[in-house]
Amino acid sequence: MKILCEVQVVNRTTQANRTPRAVKSTLAIGYKQSARDSNGNTKKELEMVLFTPQVKAGTRYKVRDNIHSVHTKFVLDGKATIGFKQPAENLLIKCDPIQLKGFLQTLKLGMEGKDAINLRLNIASATAIPQKSQPQQRMTINKRSEYPIKGFPRTLKSLSINNIQLIKLSFEVCTLRNLTQLDVSGNKLTKIPAELGRLALTSLHLSGNALGELNDWSWLRGNKLTQSLCELDLSANGLDYFPPALVRYERLVTLNLNHNNLHHLPFAIRRLQKLRSLHVSSNKLESLPAAIEDLHIDLLDVWGNCFKGFNVEAAQTQLQRTTASHTPTPLWLQSARVVANHKLPYSASTLPAILIELISEAPKCLCGKLCYALEAQDLLKRVTQPKFTHIKNLTYSREHQIYSDVIICGPNCCAYQQLKALFTIRIA
Repeated sequence: MKILCEVQVVNRTTQANRTPRAVKSTLAIGYKQSARDSNGNTKKELEMVLFTPQVKAGTRYKVRDNIHSVHTKFVLDGKATIGFKQPAENLLIKCDPIQLKGFLQTLKLGMEGKDAINLRLNIASATAIPQKSQPQQRMTINKRSEYPIKGFPRTLKSLSINNIQLIKLSFEVCTLRNLTQLDVSGNKLTKIPAELGRLALTSLHLSGNALGELNDWSWLRGNKLTQSLCELDLSANGLDYFPPALVRYERLVTLNLNHNNLHHLPFAIRRLQKLRSLHVSSNKLESLPAAIEDLHIDLLDVWGNCFKGFNVEAAQTQLQRTTASHTPTPLWLQSARVVANHKLPYSASTLPAILIELISEAPKCLCGKLCYALEAQDLLKRVTQPKFTHIKNLTYSREHQIYSDVIICGPNCCAYQQLKALFTIRIA
């Protein structure tokens, strides 16, 4: 087995670096066939060879009974140290984590005397891997004939599989731990494996599929994906509603939901404070949530939606119901408001999960207090026109007025009195 890596050699006796810094190297391990013994059996000796630009012939190290130590604490970061007794040297290795783990596993099997397939290299004639043969990091597949039968390189960082009528995303793709960019646009996917949520992707393009058929969003709940994703394209997927788990993607910068069937955006969208581009053109939106005012967006595209006009009578009826059905504010809601108003620090260890979710995702009344839609009448649809104060560029159909939905915290709220006065003036 051979791997490309960077290696620094340190002498334990003198603490001197035989190489001043880590250099691009080839590390090989395999059996060396030795002379036959008295019984006619060929003896095999396990050897490791280090090829560097300075020592192109390779430095050979005996493995059996010659390993001083192997440090693998940082193997997930692609770092390991192998120490030999003779010579008293440590090899400080930096490599792709998956390749490194495979190399160390091969070393372990060899020390146990097992004949693994990776140990069948004739170490006596081994040579360095040409430096131009760097691990493949990008792959683009535009034809079914280009799909790799033997699997994907473990070193891939960017993978594009476009317009090949793919109906299922391979589980193998979900095991590419180095992958940061994935584009599977223009296929026939109806479901994404939940294991995709374990990848630390920064860019994910899923446009032109059929994810709205099953609406299975379990993959969006993956911890790594939630913490890393910056760009997501779900356009043209037949979505009937905004995937709820998306509001927890606080690193999201670009979100594309064009050409779907969305009727509403959630109030909890205010949680996406890093969002700079929001594309929801060619949907069925009737209004926008008031929470859109909490975002600082460079581009908001709502072209080609079904925005409806202000309905005074319906709004007045809702306002009267709010007055009639008003109940005391629940204690948990009061607690959440105190934490939010005073900007108190909180975490899962200090607050119940329901309060954390409420503080992060609940809508805000026009007066600034956290609200919670306990009843349908708490939601007033299309009652105000957003000012888009923090929106730099707005793309919309000018024949439609855009109204926003609000939730008010009760009849004693100043926003309630303002809306009541507004409705009276409009009727007059």
